[in-house]
Amino acid sequence: MQFIALLVRQGASRLILKGGMAMRALYGSTRLTKDVDFDCEDNVSQQSMQTHMNKALMQAARLVGLAGVEVAQTKRGERSARWRIVGTAAGDVKIVWEVEVSRRGVPPPEFIETKPFDTPIAYRIPPFSVRVYGPAAMAGGKVNALLSENRSVPRDVYDLSELIRHGADPTELWIRRISRQILERKRPVIMAKIELIDFAMAAAELLPYIAPEIRQSIDEVRWDEIRLDVAHHLERWVDSAMARAEDSGEDDHVQTADIDLAGR
Repeated sequence: MQFIALLVRQGASRLILKGGMAMRALYGSTRLTKDVDFDCEDNVSQQSMQTHMNKALMQAARLVGLAGVEVAQTKRGERSARWRIVGTAAGDVKIVWEVEVSRRGVPPPEFIETKPFDTPIAYRIPPFSVRVYGPAAMAGGKVNALLSENRSVPRDVYDLSELIRHGADPTELWIRRISRQILERKRPVIMAKIELIDFAMAAAELLPYIAPEIRQSIDEVRWDEIRLDVAHHLERWVDSAMARAEDSGEDDHVQTADIDLAGR
């Protein structure tokens, strides 16, 4: 959180927070995450990103008292970049933290919000606000993640359930950005992916990272209920968007994997 606050103070207004930290900013999610993910606008240069990241990471490390800090850029792609910070906290505890910035575009302005970022008093971080995906773009982004070919991650289903609970609905975003043909092809893939993420995966990869009182309430039966509810809402979102989305013959030549459900 120190890192996010520092970026905001340094004027990185063209970065948009997404992922687990955005879930915390939007809804106060208590799911732990060691990564911070941003999208950035196309007019942010790679040099500008690198300058901001290196400076903010080093300052954040000093403020939280890490020793032996190393900051390295571990990915330099045309469409995304990643940094890793490694240091040692009190008690010789090793800390590893990653930050990724995507240059794949951003959702339309009306699907981006500026939200106050609440931090625990003990952190002694002055109040600050951050640009963040709105609920519709956040939900679309989570469906993107769910559909990733090499990824079957319970936190995507869990975060979608949280978004649903708070009334998120990406239908209007999808109607504006995606054709009926593409949505029709996505629908069965989404359902099959949710089916793959069973309780064994949730127990190993999700439950250790959520609040104990919530963790205790999720057994195999409850996880199946969560999956079923998420599947029901995603079906409804896709069907509603398909009923109103435009046809586009050009989409017949577009790879389904290239279509972005966050509206970027």
